[in-house]
Amino acid sequence: MNKLRELRDERGLSTRGLELKTGINHVSIYHYENDKRDFSTDVIKKLCKFFEVTSDYLLCINNYCLYAFYKEGNFSFKIREDYYLELKENNYIYFDNNDKRCIDINSLIGVNKTNNIIGLFEEFVRIGKIDALFDNKNTSLENFAKLDEEITEIELTKELVNRIKEAIK
Repeated sequence: MNKLRELRDERGLSTRGLELKTGINHVSIYHYENDKRDFSTDVIKKLCKFFEVTSDYLLCINNYCLYAFYKEGNFSFKIREDYYLELKENNYIYFDNNDKRCIDINSLIGVNKTNNIIGLFEEFVRIGKIDALFDNKNTSLENFAKLDEEITEIELTKELVNRIKEAIK
């Protein structure tokens, strides 16, 4: 079982349309979708890159991770499938002309334009890490050093969005 057909349908692509976008033969796509053929590593990489998902998600190992690009901040958010579906249903998710999955963070947060909304998200992630660090009984210097690591991936959750909305009020 895999999520290939769902992802293809979400983009409104036929098997031939996906072939044109990825170079993967449409007959092979049909076989992958119907579990008649196993994915090769190269095919998994191509599909994950095109659909902006993890291999675990594509192969139904877990319900993480879809990625949604925030154009104004040039940043991608990691989103659990259940929250993603809610965002999509409420029209916060859209696909641009290049078939890239995008998120309208400004509308989601309820602001017109914010120059550094990503900085705000990063700060709240750091605060969450600090809170977790002090809740942890095994606090060590190594854990403190990790606080300074650059944040390259933010998991977008309803709780995080609500905390940011509350902070901007």
